[in-house]
Amino acid sequence: MRNFRDKIAVITGAGSGIGQALAIELAKKGAILVLSDKNETGLADTKKRVETIGAQCHTYVVDVSDVKAVTAFCTKVLKEHEHIDLLFNNAGFALGKISFRDVKMEDFNRLMDVNVYAVVLHTKLFLETLIARPEAVIVNISSLFGLIGMPDQVPYCTTKFAVRGFTESLRAEMYDTNVQVHSVHPGGINTNIYKNAVHYKHDANEERIFQKMLERTSPESAAKTIIRGVERNNARILIGADAKLLDNIARTLPEGYTTIIQKGKKAMGF
Repeated sequence: MRNFRDKIAVITGAGSGIGQALAIELAKKGAILVLSDKNETGLADTKKRVETIGAQCHTYVVDVSDVKAVTAFCTKVLKEHEHIDLLFNNAGFALGKISFRDVKMEDFNRLMDVNVYAVVLHTKLFLETLIARPEAVIVNISSLFGLIGMPDQVPYCTTKFAVRGFTESLRAEMYDTNVQVHSVHPGGINTNIYKNAVHYKHDANEERIFQKMLERTSPESAAKTIIRGVERNNARILIGADAKLLDNIARTLPEGYTTIIQKGKKAMGF
C-alpha cells in the first residue's frame, strides 16, 4: 500500500509508544484514525496530537483482554465507519525477568489474552471487510523475542512466537487476495513496556541495564520503519540494529545462538 490518504486505520494500544507514533505518522499521510487503548488519558493525548496535524480521529477505550469489549469495539467501528482499510494489532505488555518455574499462570494467561488472543480476535472480526477492500493491510506487532528464545522470558517469547506464526500462516492464506499481512519484530524500543511490565522482583542494576537496551530505537523511528515496510510490502519488518543482528545470528546458528545470548548476558551483568 503506497497511498494512505483517506484510508481508515485501526490501531490498538494507541495511547503511547509505537501505537501513538504510528497514529502520528499515519496522520501526516492523511489517514483517518480509529484508535483504541485502555488508558483513556494516553488515548486523549494521542487524539490531541493527531488532530493538531489535521487528521480525522476517533477514539475508543478498550481493554483488549476482554473478549466482549473487543467484539463490541469491532462491531461499533464497522457500524460507524462501514469498513476499515488497515489494522495495526499493536497492544501488548510484558513480564519482567522471571523463570518459567516461578511465573504465575494467571500472569501467563493474561499475557496470552493481550498479546495473542486479542490479535487473533481483532483480525478475525475485521477480516471480511479487509478482504472486500481494493487494498488492505494487517500489521501484527511481534518482537525480536518472536525470533529468538530468551531465558527468563518464556511467557513473552511464547506470545510473540505465536503472533509470528499466526501472521505468517495468515499471510499464506491471503496470498491471492488484496490484503497485505506484515509481521513486525522490534528490538529495543524506548517505550514504557518494561516500566509497565509485571515485575516479581526489583533489581536496580538489572532494570538500568534493560532500560538502556530499550533506548536503542525511538518509537518515532520504529513507526517510520513500519510504514516504510508497509509501503514496500515487506512481509517481515525488523526494527533496530539489534533485531537485525540477532535475527541473522539465529538463522545462521539455530542451535548455537542460545550460548551466544547467555555469554552476552553475563558480560553485561544481566
